[in-house]
Amino acid sequence: MVKRRSRKLLEADRFQARVISLLCVAHADWNEWEQDWLLDEARRPDDYIYSEKERVILNRLIACAMTFTHYSEWSVWEMLDVAYPYRKDLDEDDEAFLEQLRNWRVPDLKVRQISRLARLCRLTEFLPRDEIVADVIRATRGQDLSELVGNELRI
Repeated sequence: MVKRRSRKLLEADRFQARVISLLCVAHADWNEWEQDWLLDEARRPDDYIYSEKERVILNRLIACAMTFTHYSEWSVWEMLDVAYPYRKDLDEDDEAFLEQLRNWRVPDLKVRQISRLARLCRLTEFLPRDEIVADVIRATRGQDLSELVGNELRI
């Protein structure tokens, strides 16, 4: 006889599946704490029930993984074409970031990456703020996104 899992355990299964999917995100820009948190959550036992605080953190990381192809009507490649020639004028981290983006050759970036690229573009060109990206960035800094962005983030 197959034992049925409770509703809470089924929700926990979905939570863990989402965590594992975030660990598989290509070109993610997780910081060390976020990476460790995701790994710890993925290793939880099958009968672990995730807390509301863990759900809030997961929603923030889901927002961090949101992908954008454009910022204020500029494509990732247009922005990179503006910022890349000036990479040697930047600090080592920003220079390495631009070189990494060029090597990846991707048409889209995660929210923090595109926000950083926009900041670097603004050093030489006028680039209006993108309100959608700004809303997601604000949400990653302390707000549970489940209500802000919509049902796709509900766990």
